[in-house]
Amino acid sequence: MKKRYIVLMLLLIITAYFYQNPYAMNNDMILAGPSLKNLLGCDNLGRDIFSRLVLGSFYTLLIASVSVALSVIAGTMIGSIAGYYGKTLDSVITSFIEVIIAIPSILIALGVIIILKTGFMSMIVAIFLIYLPRCVNMVRGLVKKERNMEYVVAAKTYGVSDLRIIFYHILPNIMKSVLISFTTGFAGAILTEAGLGYLGLGIQPPYPTWGNILNQSQSYFLSAPWFTIAPGLAIIFTVYQMNKLEKRGKRF
Repeated sequence: MKKRYIVLMLLLIITAYFYQNPYAMNNDMILAGPSLKNLLGCDNLGRDIFSRLVLGSFYTLLIASVSVALSVIAGTMIGSIAGYYGKTLDSVITSFIEVIIAIPSILIALGVIIILKTGFMSMIVAIFLIYLPRCVNMVRGLVKKERNMEYVVAAKTYGVSDLRIIFYHILPNIMKSVLISFTTGFAGAILTEAGLGYLGLGIQPPYPTWGNILNQSQSYFLSAPWFTIAPGLAIIFTVYQMNKLEKRGKRF
């Protein structure tokens, strides 16, 4: 734990020391290489890449966390109701979810962007819709297993209401799996945001995200490789750490 705190403190110190105005352009520093002044070099407009990555990480992680949190909350509620009551209600919800799953993710994103235009809200809504069906199906399956357990039958015998059984008895027993699904969805949401940003469908410049930095850097891969490598490594490292966290959660 002490090592982690030391690493965290070092990262904060480095960030504070090298951070500059991520929007400031300098014609004399266009595609300049890494240096003590610009830790990761400069982009095609002479802006500091390190500072844009730091700000971009905030936007990327914010979009990923909000969209996945909303999908987990909504998916848990919908999946719990479908799994607990079953029959016609379950069939209707399942059919609706299967329709969403059948639509390619890129088409969902395009549809949302056409309606809401490109921006933070459209990205959150698009990723929310992409990951909602996965959470609904997972929670639905878990609740179906739990609803026939002895403690649920006993609660029904004592006249406990269905909603109380769902939210006070069943959900606490499946919460571990729900939280693990959040880490899985979070890693996937980062990749989704990066992919949409790379295609030019995400947050638009001058606001930086890891995805749109990759989009801007693709033409300069040979002449200024640091421009592309930096956001790529940020995405790989973050997703790798989230996958490690998921595996660690499954052990406990």
